[in-house]
Amino acid sequence: MEHNFEQKLEIFSTCAELMPGVVVVHELGEKDFRTIFMSARGLDQLGVSLQELSEMGSKYHERFFNNEDMEDFMVKLRKLLQSRDPNETFTFFQQVKFKDREEWVWHIGSIRIFHQAQDGTPTHLVTVSFPVDRMKHIPNKAERLLAENKFFKENLNKFLNMGKRAKEVLRLVALGKSSSEIAEELNISTETVNTHRKNIKKKLGISTTYEFTEYARAYDLI
Repeated sequence: MEHNFEQKLEIFSTCAELMPGVVVVHELGEKDFRTIFMSARGLDQLGVSLQELSEMGSKYHERFFNNEDMEDFMVKLRKLLQSRDPNETFTFFQQVKFKDREEWVWHIGSIRIFHQAQDGTPTHLVTVSFPVDRMKHIPNKAERLLAENKFFKENLNKFLNMGKRAKEVLRLVALGKSSSEIAEELNISTETVNTHRKNIKKKLGISTTYEFTEYARAYDLI
């Protein structure tokens, strides 16, 4: 038998308190959302009550989360809502501010549709989140992913304005090839390669081989 939302949440919340991670249920509004359930573990870590979270609405994110990567999160969230598929999920890294910690705490979370109206429109979302700060290599990798994603977005227009041959030279320089080796591989003169290198440095505002490699990695050239 299909349960209404209140029945579903009552059944779910009991189980959620037994889970090792933090469980959150959000209600979706036309322009906002509010927290209507968070497991006791999460409330304790944030140092707030459920009523306080509910009254914050979407400002809850501004207060407790690092929103530098919020743009990508929202793109994935809109795609999830448009699909209307309750079996679809997406996973993300997120930095959370605990009540007793000065630094951000990295979490990995998964989100999916929790409840839908009769016409299939999603009305509530559920998120399960786990801290990864005690797995020392994970926060470091997450930091790098965040930095790489920021670099990708900030420099995309400059990269897209480069020609095909310039991108080939960029890739080969990043691989440690000399100008003569690049010239032989591309069947062009060494002078032409050096001209490309000079123009690439000017267009991208770079000067070192490391910076060539940074671009090549960011845009999947190597």
